Amino acid sequence: MSVIVTGASGKLGRVVAESLMERLPPAELVLVSRHPEALREFAARGADVRYGDFNEPGSLGEAFAGGGRMLLISTDAIGRRVPQHRAAIDAAVAAGVGHVVYTSHPNPVAGNPIGPIAEEHGETERMLHDSGIRWTVLRFGSFAELQVQPAALAIAAGRLVSNAGDGRIAPVSRRDCADAAAMVLTTDGHGGRTYEITGPEALSPRDLAAVFSDVSGRAVKVVPIGDRMLVMGLVLHGASRPIARAVAEFGRAVREGYFDLVDPAFETLTGRPPMSLREVLIPRRGDLLEVA
Repeated sequence: MSVIVTGASGKLGRVVAESLMERLPPAELVLVSRHPEALREFAARGADVRYGDFNEPGSLGEAFAGGGRMLLISTDAIGRRVPQHRAAIDAAVAAGVGHVVYTSHPNPVAGNPIGPIAEEHGETERMLHDSGIRWTVLRFGSFAELQVQPAALAIAAGRLVSNAGDGRIAPVSRRDCADAAAMVLTTDGHGGRTYEITGPEALSPRDLAAVFSDVSGRAVKVVPIGDRMLVMGLVLHGASRPIARAVAEFGRAVREGYFDLVDPAFETLTGRPPMSLREVLIPRRGDLLEVA
């Protein structure tokens, strides 16, 4: 029985595919994507690359055929993810997939300031619980790689503008998330489990500024700002209002503690500690400095 990865041509999906290639014979790996041509190198290495589109439920039966376990990587279509994920779960059940592993989000609960993002993840978790299929949920913390752009801007300006107050996040690398997913997909005993996959430490804006300074060799100070002022400033600097609001909502969620979680699940699953934010940023030092 094969292991299926949906969204396999995305940033996370490709890293998961690489991690699984280290653990499985290539012929046992099924990579599903709307853009299978983007996975030619995996096909050349023996993986089974298939077309599948959550917006075209009729394409999913063939895409999931013969699968024993499946990683359902959440889509990025905010506002449309629930029907997309429902189509994928229904198709997995119909195809006889035995176990679905879903990439969720910290605190996918009502009241989380990130709104639809949390609500859609929470609804997908509920759909999985009610599907009758064996399931595992991986709640990935904020990706450490998402700190590269704000770090570069902060380093260039010498200041980190933040509405997060003293709230903290525990950034986790995509590679660590991929390795956690690969471990769950290739070992037993994970049915009905929810794992919080986080980085090794929770960092406040002041901590983040210290990491940015350490990596770049340039001083970065924190400039606290309110939600409304942050939105106005981002719009004045060219961001669309929806993007500006999303950034402010994320900062508010951090401020209110929705991301303040460090969990040992990653090390328990893999036998090694997760990478720190500093370890993720050091190889990208050139990217951090090129904005200056």
